[in-house]
Amino acid sequence: MQNQIVHESISEMKKYAKALQGNKNYVAKKTAEDPEYFRKLSQGQNPKYLLIGCSDSRAPPNEITETDPGEIFIHRNIANVVVPTDLNINCVIQYAIEHLKVHNIVIMGHTFCGGVKAAMKQDSVGGLLDLWLNNLKLVYEKHQELINQLEDEDDRVACLAHMNVREQVLNVWKNPIVQKSWQDGHPVMVHGWLFRVETGFIEELEIEESIPTNLSKVFQLNFKPTQTHKPKQQKDDNEEERSRSPSIRKRFQRMQSRLETEIKRLTITLQDPNQEVEKDVIDQVSEVLQKDLGIQN
Repeated sequence: MQNQIVHESISEMKKYAKALQGNKNYVAKKTAEDPEYFRKLSQGQNPKYLLIGCSDSRAPPNEITETDPGEIFIHRNIANVVVPTDLNINCVIQYAIEHLKVHNIVIMGHTFCGGVKAAMKQDSVGGLLDLWLNNLKLVYEKHQELINQLEDEDDRVACLAHMNVREQVLNVWKNPIVQKSWQDGHPVMVHGWLFRVETGFIEELEIEESIPTNLSKVFQLNFKPTQTHKPKQQKDDNEEERSRSPSIRKRFQRMQSRLETEIKRLTITLQDPNQEVEKDVIDQVSEVLQKDLGIQN
């Protein structure tokens, strides 16, 4: 028994040492490519996305999207759940929107998720985990008729993972921080992804609730305008401008909806998926926005 414990301890220490050696290899590789890489990285971050994903070690966001440190702001928990009262995730969302100024939030679930699988069973996994999985059980209860039609267990787990992503996207839209950002003229797009562990590909889920106004009115919030001290003439001019034009929030909502449609339609023509969106595509989308929405460059 004692020998077995010693053997297992040595084995685990080797795995731990491997992680530290991996870090040294990583640093050597990066500095060989660019001696100033880490100095540049230390200057700050400018991520374009907030990704809320699962803690599962098989779904590392940077690796599966081929992005570098500094490109994605990441929050992970068991089964990528957005709990409205979770202080942790709300601080992440607020910091991402108000300070990092991200315009895209991604909820990424994955197939073969242990948390999703556990939520579909009645066996207790213990204490706090049972409480956390209740968030998934609510989604399962809502869609169990559809899910239980599938014969294969892996398909059922994948289906619930899909439905869970959709539900968490809605929870992000319901978030007051996100809704207020739209009213303040900072539109945030929310996307749903399902990472297929068995193939390595990401599925972008089609979600009808692509803008906040598609939410149930029960969850739509109206915020008081931010009070700022402005000269009287400027205030009068602003009030007159608002009376002639749609609200900032509605304009951005319309712009996002049209952007999504046009970008998806036009980028299908690009043969190289790694190619940047070409200038003519950008010009075409800008032309559509200016014509239909009256948005000027």
